[in-house]
Amino acid sequence: MRVSIPLAATLGVMFSGGVGAAFADPVTITLNSWRTEDIAVWQDTILPAFEAKHPDIKVEFAPINTNEYNAAVQSQIEGGAGGDLITCRPFDVNREWIKRGYFEPLEGLPGLENFDKTSRAAWSGADDKAYCLPVAAVLAGFYYNADIFKELGLKVPTTSAEFIDVLQAIKKDGRYTPLAYGSAESWQLAYNGLYSIGPAYWKGEEGRLGLIDGKKKLTDPEFVDAIAAFEAWKPFLPAGQESLNYADMTQLFTLGKAAILPDGSWDINQATSTGLNVGVFGPPVPKAGDQRYLQEMPDMGIGINAKSTHKEAAKTFLDWVAGPEFQELYVNAAPGFFAMSSKPVTYKNKLAQDFADLKKGAELTPRLALDRLSAGTPPLDDETWRLLQVMFTKSDVTPQQVATELQAGLASWYGPQKK
Repeated sequence: MRVSIPLAATLGVMFSGGVGAAFADPVTITLNSWRTEDIAVWQDTILPAFEAKHPDIKVEFAPINTNEYNAAVQSQIEGGAGGDLITCRPFDVNREWIKRGYFEPLEGLPGLENFDKTSRAAWSGADDKAYCLPVAAVLAGFYYNADIFKELGLKVPTTSAEFIDVLQAIKKDGRYTPLAYGSAESWQLAYNGLYSIGPAYWKGEEGRLGLIDGKKKLTDPEFVDAIAAFEAWKPFLPAGQESLNYADMTQLFTLGKAAILPDGSWDINQATSTGLNVGVFGPPVPKAGDQRYLQEMPDMGIGINAKSTHKEAAKTFLDWVAGPEFQELYVNAAPGFFAMSSKPVTYKNKLAQDFADLKKGAELTPRLALDRLSAGTPPLDDETWRLLQVMFTKSDVTPQQVATELQAGLASWYGPQKK
């Protein structure tokens, strides 16, 4: 279902050769998004701030149900319609939309200078040009019950061995489940599990880009070791983990029955909903002194519909979105989402700031399989979900077998891996 929410008018500044000019008549533009949960964020916080500076542009926030978003956007644009502004999925989905000509190129937009090439990569085309402005990213790590840690005399682990020692100590005590984690929903086995701890083994971008250019294979030791490190969690999961879904995991943690919740920053509000004393730590490294890595997943960008009749008003809005005022408003209205620009941002939510602090000294890397490696059949990301679930529900499936099957699937269609 499409929900359209007209908001108060906002003033526009056109950028033409860097010179701004007010619009002679009020202009209405529409923003499509899959985040229906952000209606209040935009209505109560974001657009009123834009309105204060730009009263000649009226914005309609038009979210579409997440599961229907991709198909709806494609149908609308192919039919010559769609919003003036389109919230962009990262990597392969967006590259297909760029290839189809859905977006107006953003080269020359003043605010783009606030984002480096790595931040723009998820929304750049094959020509390396920017087609969507980066808006926000999410991080992955581990929530922990600080009171349980204090009660059991545990320290936050920094290495893989320390992590297993902590889990063993919690299990031996017997009062709490070590990990609030289950395999009923396979997506989070990848996103909150393997893709979170794995970069420390395959060295982040070195491993991810190595797969993309064919210099590395999923059967290389660093990838097998990462899968094995993830499999080592199995003895510390709750009974019946095979039927434990994502909501169940969060509830187990928030009710104080589990000590650690592997999860993403997007779950901050839910993880703290019962008032627990919650901390967060990053993925452990294989051994002390190793470089730290952190999964920072580009989550959303915003682009301009190439068929829009109000491109200058849309550029005005995007240039404002590129600035620190929007960035700080959005990440604080939606804690767990993080600014991708070079401008400093203050996070008012303590856990959001704690997550942001994990980035210090860490090398950032996106999810392993979403960039080019899932554009064919079978998609590597989907296969990773499936095979990790098999590994976590069948005792006779080994990390080496998972890696071998993943590599075979990728090499069956992806050119650089066929060598």
